Amino acid sequence: MSNGTFDARAAVKKADDLIQKTADALHEQLAEMASRLDPFPYFLGSLEVRAVEAEPGASERSDRGCIVVCQDGELYEFTMKMQSETSFSDLSMSRDDSVKRIELPPRDYIPFAYNAIKELGKLIEEQSARGKKYRF
Repeated sequence: MSNGTFDARAAVKKADDLIQKTADALHEQLAEMASRLDPFPYFLGSLEVRAVEAEPGASERSDRGCIVVCQDGELYEFTMKMQSETSFSDLSMSRDDSVKRIELPPRDYIPFAYNAIKELGKLIEEQSARGKKYRF
């Protein structure tokens, strides 16, 4: 095979463009599906955050929280903070849940978006099978 006429940079650019197109298409699909899930579930027993896990098993990282999709179809990092509150009469825990929008490069976005789409699809099918909306 001759390297004389092959443009490696153009091939890489084409691959990058394909990844970007795929990420853009998945983003549109994710936003559409998120808008169809009503009501949107609360995440992990939170009373503050409505979200669905988007974390594909192979992409788990310890340097960030769980990645979720929220009602707007965007990906967020979910964090849960637990703090003990002590008093003379009571020992209790307070919980603070939050999400922070996360920007991922297209090659990293794709597996999260795909997994979120699959999870939303399952929930939408469950709602449809019940014939009515259910409450979380």
